Amino acid sequence: MRLNECWSHAIVSATTRLFPRVGLPTQPEPLTWTNIHKTQTFILPYFFMAYLTRRRGTYIPRLLLLPLVVLLVLRCTLQYRVENITYGWVDWCRGLVACALISKAVQFAVVPAGTLKVGEDRLPNRRLRSAERKDSDSESLTGVARYLLPCIYDALEVGLLVRGIGWQFADGAHVPRARRPAERNAYLKQTALLVLRNFLFADLCDSSIELLPGITKDGGTIFLPSLSPVPRYLLSTAIQFMVGMFIILSIEMHYDVASLVGVGLFHHSPALWPPSHDEPWRMSSLHEFWSKRWHQALRSIFLTMGGYPGKWIAGDVGMLFGTFLASGLFHELGFHLGGAPFDIKVLIFFVAQAVGILAEKTYRTITGRRVGGWMGTLWGSMFLLGLGQICTDSWVARGAAGRAIVPPALSPARRFFLPALRLIILRL
Repeated sequence: MRLNECWSHAIVSATTRLFPRVGLPTQPEPLTWTNIHKTQTFILPYFFMAYLTRRRGTYIPRLLLLPLVVLLVLRCTLQYRVENITYGWVDWCRGLVACALISKAVQFAVVPAGTLKVGEDRLPNRRLRSAERKDSDSESLTGVARYLLPCIYDALEVGLLVRGIGWQFADGAHVPRARRPAERNAYLKQTALLVLRNFLFADLCDSSIELLPGITKDGGTIFLPSLSPVPRYLLSTAIQFMVGMFIILSIEMHYDVASLVGVGLFHHSPALWPPSHDEPWRMSSLHEFWSKRWHQALRSIFLTMGGYPGKWIAGDVGMLFGTFLASGLFHELGFHLGGAPFDIKVLIFFVAQAVGILAEKTYRTITGRRVGGWMGTLWGSMFLLGLGQICTDSWVARGAAGRAIVPPALSPARRFFLPALRLIILRL
């Protein structure tokens, strides 16, 4: 208890002194290479909080530390903006990261027992930590991990957790079956090739959308008013499909880069890095898509921020709507923190997914049969490819399609493929 009281006193003292200095900014400053380190001020308190979740008797200190972490994350995100609007995605990505870190900090703070691994009833005794590390899985003690202090290793391990495989907070999450070699070198080689493939295709999708008439860095629409209704909505559906593929490829690319670090540097088992998605195009219902086919990386965040409070208010139905409301707020507030105006249409799209899943459950209750087959695929496509267009158009209207995600100088599609395609077309 003395250590607990000591931490609590130190955190309260630091928060009292720092709060007046870390108030939220009213006017952002230009983000440059000379001040980019200031945007990471939250790292130390965030990872310290992650470290505390693996130590007994730290519940009160974690609660006291939460306001400071949240305020620092918000300040670091809001205080700096990229001046060149071409790279507006940098600010939006920083906004999404801020939402994720704040949600993770809330998770760290509100769970009294801390962050437990599968099989743990309580946190291990910190005095026995060295012995525990010696007796742990030999793979976790190879690579870079063996050179880290236990406190640093714990902070990084918990602070960088996303999917949570092997941890209790991810209990119940669907894990796709492995589709890559289990042998380390073969896994690294195949994953590196997939990173390159996904980068090239994602870059092609990103570059192609910019070519649409009316798409600019300031806005645009996927519904071209110059077309008659049928071609207009066929084109918008094709764009929606392309945007969906871009999102899938981008997520898989970043996830695979992280897996190269985990397996390559930290010598994780490839089994700890199963596929991020489970072939979304094979969905047979909306429920299957969101619970199994789509990535589950943010599942615990949405449950913590919306699902569990919703269940407390309105049972299982409240949990369903609360989870998707949290997902919608995550995506929209991430954009808003990055400088985009708030648009409720994004929330409508995500909440509508809960309506569709509730309809599937009602259908099963009445008929005794699950939604599935080609009809289930068509039903899910109506919500994703059809209703999803209001979400995509909202992003495009705020300049998302006209701002380069891949810097033009590093874009193979912009530098080589598209110019070559134009030249071929002109010669026909």
